[in-house]
Amino acid sequence: MSNKSRRNTGRRTTARQNTARSQRPAHGSSPQPRQQAASGFRPTLERLSAPWLVTLHRLPRWLVPVILAVFLFIGLISSGPWIWVGALMLGIITLFVAWLSALAWPVLTPGSRLARVLIVVALGGVTVLKAMGRM
Repeated sequence: MSNKSRRNTGRRTTARQNTARSQRPAHGSSPQPRQQAASGFRPTLERLSAPWLVTLHRLPRWLVPVILAVFLFIGLISSGPWIWVGALMLGIITLFVAWLSALAWPVLTPGSRLARVLIVVALGGVTVLKAMGRM
């Protein structure tokens, strides 16, 4: 076999491999079977959340965690006549985490679901305690 034909064979193999790679799902994802369209709360939540998720995706990656950390800090340290601000900040964090958990729910494992429920319940409890003036 000549050098020229070996190079051509190598190129064809590479082209086939590239085609096979491009047809594979992205790293970390697995092909999901198509499910029938659900009715009720879930599609409505997804449809209403889509523009907000696009907006969040366009923000710098560091901004959302920094905002949540500032809200948590303000929520935990506020006292006296400003206690309602703390309860409001903690409530916003609770709703945000609950919203993201609801959107991610179908792909979560049972352990992850339990953890998210516990986090939302704990945040809700801290929010209620702050609103009652006990924190």
